[in-house]
Amino acid sequence: MITSITEKLFFRPASEKPTEEMEGKHVLIFNPCDGWHEASVRVYRDEEGVYHIGIYPFIGEEFTPHDFYIFWALLPDWKPLREHFISEKSAAGVSF
Repeated sequence: MITSITEKLFFRPASEKPTEEMEGKHVLIFNPCDGWHEASVRVYRDEEGVYHIGIYPFIGEEFTPHDFYIFWALLPDWKPLREHFISEKSAAGVSF
């Protein structure tokens, strides 16, 4: 039997911006109108360095703090979780 894994999410206010070190990380944001959204942190650079860091959906415009979401949390790295639960795919008849 496979054991469950517990991960902690640290929720941050919309006023706390993601940082450059979070580039590529997945986040969970909360919109008070329609609930949860998954997104990722993107960092934009030019020849002078970083000029913008934001939270973006897979496709589309930036999710803006305060206008779209009121709090957010970094999601845990999915790779170790995938490896832990990979045997579940054969039990369910699902292919990945």
